[in-house]
Amino acid sequence: FLMVRKFSSYRVYLHNFSNFDAIFLLKTITKLTGIIRPVIRDGKIINLTFKYGYNKKGIAKYSLNFRDSYLIMTSSLKSLAKNFNVENKGTYPYSFLDNTNIPLNYIGPIPNISYFNGISQVEYNKYYINSIRNNGLWNLRSEATKYCELDCKVLYQIIEIFNKNIFENFRLNINNYPTISSLAMA
Repeated sequence: FLMVRKFSSYRVYLHNFSNFDAIFLLKTITKLTGIIRPVIRDGKIINLTFKYGYNKKGIAKYSLNFRDSYLIMTSSLKSLAKNFNVENKGTYPYSFLDNTNIPLNYIGPIPNISYFNGISQVEYNKYYINSIRNNGLWNLRSEATKYCELDCKVLYQIIEIFNKNIFENFRLNINNYPTISSLAMA
């Protein structure tokens, strides 16, 4: 979807990309192209340039840059959402996926509260009520998709507000600075 001319030179932000998401993205990207240029410092991927759309001479015409928004806004997405007064990123039973016997097409009872990290019984009850749709069954694929979409929406809102604040106060565009230290130096 992103490998089209109109997205060339875009910066795609993923929160905590350096610690987790990069593994999955790199696995897929390496199958799509041979030109990947990571900028790594202290074991963290600061920027990952991905080249695509080759001309007749074999030169890539387009590129995308993947960045870790956590390196410029060093707090959890949940905490940032609260601080920037945007929609909450939601709740998800991460530990439920630790069980290798659970297929992605799992449809069954909603996971127990023990599979959720750091939520109260009240939050769990609210999640439980909001998640019951199909005759009381929980759909892993559907819930994972919904959670990822909300995660992206929340991150976009946070980056938009953060960039606006930085620009209004310092006349700097955060897209030109991949880390908080590079932004501070500017």
